[in-house]
Amino acid sequence: MAVPGTTGSILIVDLTSGETRRERLSDDVYLTYLGGYGLGSYLLYQRQPPGVDPLGPENTLGFFAGLLTGTGGITSNRYVVVAKSPKTGGWGDANSGGTFGPTMKAAGLDGILITGQSRTPVYLLVRDGEAEILPADDWWGLDTTETDDRATEAYGPHARTACIGPAGERMSLMACVMNEKYRAAGRSGLGAVMGSKRLKAVVLVGPGKIDVPIADAEAYRQAMARHREFLKSQPRYTIMRQYGTCGSMAGLVAKGDTPIRNWSGVAERDFPTASRISDDAVIALERKKYACWRCPLACGGLTEVTDGPFAAAGHKPEYETLGVFGAMCLNDDLASIHLCNDLCNRAGLDTISTGGTVAFAIECFENGLITRDDTGGIELRWGGAEAIVAITRAIARREGFGAVLADGTKRAAERIGHGAERFAIHVGGEELPMHDPRLVPSAATTYKMDATPGRHTQVSTWILELGSATPGLVEQPQPQYHYPGKGKAHARMNNYFHAAQSAGMCMFGLFSLEPSALTDSLTCVTGHPFTLDDVLTRGARIAALRTAFNHREGVRNVDFPIPDRVIGRPPLDAGPTAGRTVDVDAQVADYLAAMGWDAETGAPARETLLGLGLDFVADDLYPAET
Repeated sequence: MAVPGTTGSILIVDLTSGETRRERLSDDVYLTYLGGYGLGSYLLYQRQPPGVDPLGPENTLGFFAGLLTGTGGITSNRYVVVAKSPKTGGWGDANSGGTFGPTMKAAGLDGILITGQSRTPVYLLVRDGEAEILPADDWWGLDTTETDDRATEAYGPHARTACIGPAGERMSLMACVMNEKYRAAGRSGLGAVMGSKRLKAVVLVGPGKIDVPIADAEAYRQAMARHREFLKSQPRYTIMRQYGTCGSMAGLVAKGDTPIRNWSGVAERDFPTASRISDDAVIALERKKYACWRCPLACGGLTEVTDGPFAAAGHKPEYETLGVFGAMCLNDDLASIHLCNDLCNRAGLDTISTGGTVAFAIECFENGLITRDDTGGIELRWGGAEAIVAITRAIARREGFGAVLADGTKRAAERIGHGAERFAIHVGGEELPMHDPRLVPSAATTYKMDATPGRHTQVSTWILELGSATPGLVEQPQPQYHYPGKGKAHARMNNYFHAAQSAGMCMFGLFSLEPSALTDSLTCVTGHPFTLDDVLTRGARIAALRTAFNHREGVRNVDFPIPDRVIGRPPLDAGPTAGRTVDVDAQVADYLAAMGWDAETGAPARETLLGLGLDFVADDLYPAET
């Protein structure tokens, strides 16, 4: 019998041969890696040889639910997509909510591993316990909304679909995987991996009722009732229920957390109109609120602009999207940002990378590196809403100058030349999210050192520096610009969130829940006792394994430079972070020591790997010592 909370089964798919089979996993693997990208990193590290082409048939694409996904716990609805990233050349994962993850469990699976490459477009259907690879010629070319509608028409209201749009089909390195029209597994370029396999969609058809086995269902119900009441007492709960992440836009611009003008500007001087794209202004477009599966935060919203040149119906733009298409481009036209969000969702593009690339292109245009002759007549200017929409549409179609930009800032700078790289804001090939290390210095460590660089969802002490925290996880808030000793708190938060997100919980719930919400959930669901130390050890193991994957691929995070302007070299001359320069090296050294990783290479030390039970990784990274 499988560990409660799991089905005990994953699906193995070979698109080259057309074969599918189920495989049972041991109880120990689930209890050790907790599902999600913890389980995904273990399986890919064990089964995929190093050095494969990320867009070739040997790269394995995985879909994994967390151990808690679908159990009814607070925000326990997440799933992840994993593969070797074509953007960074190392480990890639992307997280999404909705109902796709719980439906995977209802369909009898904890994960799907897909290898090979189809000659023609196909989709994977899992229904009534059976898996089929079916032709998708008439689905190829559809956008993600159309694809989702096509699957629902064919397989009924209980069908849940994760798919790529035209951007993934054309293997844009900014392409993501979309589920249920509006939920995005956004980062690492994994939509391009899916497109390289000519896999248009994964369609899961569950029985309607999601009923995952739980070891002690009554204790779980009571524990979640307690934690839900605690959640409702937290200020973040009310904000998320009312606004979602758009509620923080104007406030974070004012604090200096949101980068302005491609990371070179100051809010009060360059973008004083942030309120036009924040909180109530965004909610005025909302026509219907909705929630991911059984989520009490219910932060989703369907929105519509009914008239004007930017009319569109879609999903409420989130903070990150408002930041990149708004503050980063000095664009306060909310309708245009709403349309850019919809264009990206339908094409299957990561909005963070796409908006960051648009801001980069505007700065290149401003400095004469590109002209209207290059852009097909598009006049790229700060605040030029029509041009921002036009270039986003070109990127989505990979047409004209959009083809130059379609793989992100790093590749675009290489194609443009003439020193364009000085305007390309990325770490390891991944565009940076909308949290500024000049205000929250620990973000620089996360952007540089996480196995998926440039990732704000890998939570660390930057959340404390922003004035938020998981209650009871780290007792003493760290002064923002005092670096010694902060690595210990950084490592603790980092490891906790690795475990929690692998288990299938959403970070927005985790910000407001005590750590006992996670340990109670794991204990009640699995029937095995979990302490906070148990959780932190598992998180450390997952962190080490993801980073070891990078080292095996020749990717060393310590070698990734942070763009100068991101860390205040030179510092801004005005605003909340005026005069601030971040000492990334000091932070990274402290973090590596706290994690037990090598100070020079950034790899987990052999003794650390052995202590975490990762002997097979230690033998790979340190063969001379075996």
